[in-house]
Amino acid sequence: MRSEITLSRELLPPGTRVLCAVSGGADSVCLLHLAKSRGDLVCACAHFDHGLRGEESRRDAEFTRELCREWDVPFFLGEGEVPEHARRTGQSVETAARELRYAFLRATAEAWGADVIATAHNMSDNAETVLFRLARGTGLRGLAGIPERRGKLVRPLLHVTRQEILDYLTERAIPHREDSTNALDGCARNYARHHLLPAMETLHPGAVRNVDRMTRNLAEDEAFLTSLAEEWLNGRETDDLPAEELRALPRSVARRALEAWLGEELSRERFEAVLAFCVDGASGCLELPGRKLYRRYGVLTLSPLPERALPEREILPDGTLSLPEAELTLFCRKVQESPEIQSSFNIFSFSCANICGKLSVSARKPGDGILFRGRAGTRSVKKLLLDAKIPREKRSAVPVIRDEAGVLAVYGFGQAERAWPRNGEPFYEITIRKDTEDK
Repeated sequence: MRSEITLSRELLPPGTRVLCAVSGGADSVCLLHLAKSRGDLVCACAHFDHGLRGEESRRDAEFTRELCREWDVPFFLGEGEVPEHARRTGQSVETAARELRYAFLRATAEAWGADVIATAHNMSDNAETVLFRLARGTGLRGLAGIPERRGKLVRPLLHVTRQEILDYLTERAIPHREDSTNALDGCARNYARHHLLPAMETLHPGAVRNVDRMTRNLAEDEAFLTSLAEEWLNGRETDDLPAEELRALPRSVARRALEAWLGEELSRERFEAVLAFCVDGASGCLELPGRKLYRRYGVLTLSPLPERALPEREILPDGTLSLPEAELTLFCRKVQESPEIQSSFNIFSFSCANICGKLSVSARKPGDGILFRGRAGTRSVKKLLLDAKIPREKRSAVPVIRDEAGVLAVYGFGQAERAWPRNGEPFYEITIRKDTEDK
């Protein structure tokens, strides 16, 4: 009897347009086969070549392309030089790879009109993630593991073991690629996969399934506690919080209510500091990142710190520009010719021939709009920042790159279509890096 795996109709209801992220490995090939075999889904494949394994990476891409041709599935290929991106941005290779991959997936999903992006994270991946978080001292939210859904991202194989996936492919003679780096213990995830999970299974057979069951139970508990916090917040007549009422809540509810009110997660130390600040007494002030928390007559109110608006500064070729208001540094270099053009949310490439006048960077200006590369319709930069829920006090510190004809790029969002360089022509490459990444 052959192994059977089914994709959740709650995550992927009939008629869903699903973009499957496929590396060519067993997990993602299984995901793509299940999606295209269901018959009531519209699916496409997105493969990103990280440029980390040379010829082996190119063979993975060609394998995936050929598989999609045989299965009559639309295929989208993205490429990026992760080591170079990591060097320029000061990120780890793993972080740089993730940033480039997900930027490609989001852009492809929007261009193709996908309802969701599906990744092939499985039960074993989830157990590894829980182990990492446990070692770092996480809380309930972290122990709940990888969520099945986050925005447009879904993980339909999250409750399927790696062995079940391998059995499914073997019994159907479905080919897949093996990443040679998976056999090495150099990275923490591989070490957990090769040593920690087998040790757990030896200690208690079925450990990985038990971790999966635990994460589901804890996810339900987390959702319940969050709902209690939201109910308490929604019952307030004003945006301010009564300090003593907050302090009187069960600590787990108080923390979630406070985090929802502030719009950010709190470390245990900062949460304790706010609770101590809630003790009835004279008026006071507690400084938080980007704002101040006031206690007046037993009521907590928030006040943003004065805005640090980004003034207009000219960008010079082959120059470095400090943006202290945003704690960022901008690097510009002129590239005469490159076999590959980089583009992400903090790296932009502008054709020298299509630049109108001088390049500059500043805060958003009234009336600013941008037509993003690969997307339809001009977006208002003001609405872009509002929709992204960037706090009001931080919007004036979001760098907007422009020439004398208008906006070319918005840091954290992407660049305009009109200045995208063609292969072989000179272009300006601008990288914006957080100052903290150099520390």
